[in-house]
Amino acid sequence: MIQTWALLVDAYRELNSKKLFWITLFLSISVILVLALFGVDDEGLTFLKFHWNTGFLDPHFFYRAVFLSLIVIGIWLSWGAVILALISTAGTFPDLIAGGEIDLYLSKPISRLRLFLTKYCTSLLFVTLQLTLFSFGCYLVVGWRTHEWRPSLFLAIPLIVLLFSYIYAFCVLIGIWTRSTITALLLATLLWLFFSGVQRTEHLLAVFRLGLEKSIHRTEVDLKQAQTQAQTPSRTLFDLQQGLARKRIDTDNEHLQELHESLSRIAIFEDLTRGLEAIVPKTLETTNMLDRYLLEGEDTGADSEQSSRGPQPMGIDPRDFNAANLEIQHRSLNRSVGYVIGTSLASEGVVLLIAAWIFCRRDY
Repeated sequence: MIQTWALLVDAYRELNSKKLFWITLFLSISVILVLALFGVDDEGLTFLKFHWNTGFLDPHFFYRAVFLSLIVIGIWLSWGAVILALISTAGTFPDLIAGGEIDLYLSKPISRLRLFLTKYCTSLLFVTLQLTLFSFGCYLVVGWRTHEWRPSLFLAIPLIVLLFSYIYAFCVLIGIWTRSTITALLLATLLWLFFSGVQRTEHLLAVFRLGLEKSIHRTEVDLKQAQTQAQTPSRTLFDLQQGLARKRIDTDNEHLQELHESLSRIAIFEDLTRGLEAIVPKTLETTNMLDRYLLEGEDTGADSEQSSRGPQPMGIDPRDFNAANLEIQHRSLNRSVGYVIGTSLASEGVVLLIAAWIFCRRDY
């Protein structure tokens, strides 16, 4: 235990000596100070001595939506803080291997696996400390400026550390394999973008698939009504209902065939992306959980009706597309926390096992 503690202290000193800790801390404090310049009252937003009326929008809702959801969660915590953390810790393993520093550690009575896990945990602790300071600062600023004290802000600490760990595991694997900090950082960032792209694509395809199913059902109902009208005897000589009904039957049959063809194509790609999405780390859904709990559901806009004008792709009725979009959003927001975090940690665990195996078996 003493050896592990000594390794943790030594690894922290190494990170601290690079001044990266203080640079990231300075940037975090800068974001908090900018946030502190903006306030909110019953009439609108304030900036220093200036005041803006938000009109029909509730100022407190506007402040939470723009500053908390968009800037703090959507930009800084979801991307900025994680990118800075990756830059700060990406060189931990490549520098250890390539610089000959590992010879000193291997000369001591400590296993390679413990050395690997200690270095990995040190990076997580480094990020945890940064996020703790940032979350505490945000808690004080938001409470002071809005008079709404939100302990849920501290959920950013475990959730963003989890998000970072998903990406950092791949960064460690690539760093050990290539012994290059730049390569590890670049490929890990590209993988992060790939994971986000997979989740967004799966969401979009799910909306299209559900929208097509709803449009098929709507068209089938219209077709039955048209068939019923076509079979109804004409009351007068100039009754045009039967002719219009037959024309509608032909149109609905053609439209129904197109919808079925589109559904068969979408279903194949949606099944593939759903299977891929199940095994990759859930980076977007992890940050969405913070948005969900911090804004307490009613501020996320998941239950608000979204209007859409004009025809939707693949012949989907706009009403069906909107309904499908809201249903998929609701399904995503209510997805089990255990599933999101569990599958992500399972993926991370597999990557760490491979990285640890390479680290322990490699001849340095």
